[in-house]
Amino acid sequence: MAEKQKAVAKQEKVAISKRDPWALKKWFSVHAPSYLGGVFIAEVPAAEPQKLLMRTLEVSLYDLTKDISHLPIKLKLQIHKVDGLQAFTRFKGLELTRDYIRSLVRKGTSKVTAITEVKTKDGWVMRVTVLAVTTHRIGTAQKSAMRKRIIETLTKKASEMDIGQFLKEALEGVMAADLFVAGKKIAPLRKVELAKIKVLRYPPEEEAVAVKEAVAEAASS
Repeated sequence: MAEKQKAVAKQEKVAISKRDPWALKKWFSVHAPSYLGGVFIAEVPAAEPQKLLMRTLEVSLYDLTKDISHLPIKLKLQIHKVDGLQAFTRFKGLELTRDYIRSLVRKGTSKVTAITEVKTKDGWVMRVTVLAVTTHRIGTAQKSAMRKRIIETLTKKASEMDIGQFLKEALEGVMAADLFVAGKKIAPLRKVELAKIKVLRYPPEEEAVAVKEAVAEAASS
């Protein structure tokens, strides 16, 4: 009798899944990292919690702050922990919109792009792309000197901050202002922006959380 009931229940479950795959899914509330305010981002569906792990969401910084000036900043956040119906993310990257970048570069100016890897004092390794726009055209030697000075300043600042401090200065424009001051010693500048940030390597404790959650969820399923 028990085996018959199990068979019927299994058939009903299969029937439901064939009719409507969404019937077996749950909705999870996704939150930003604590160092980005921990605010609610969105609700996402998943049949099982472990299937959310490592999923990446792209949102505008405006969605977190409601500051209209933050619309050009796109954030990539990765789910790395699920607790019940709550999903928590970590920072994965940042990028300015192409339209905004195009608006910065005008005729008669020069664009200087500096790309380097930085490491925060708590072990986050990131590749950062800095865009500097001059007030007038400059030569190759000046571009090279400005690029070097910007990279030196950025690397030093990152090494003295944890990820929360680094992102706070990056998103609030403080970092760009400091790089502006460093770069204008080589040539007059009109604008400096952190155009792109990509996390290359997380600190061990951040990686351990993701693996632990994945193993725990798999074991309980």
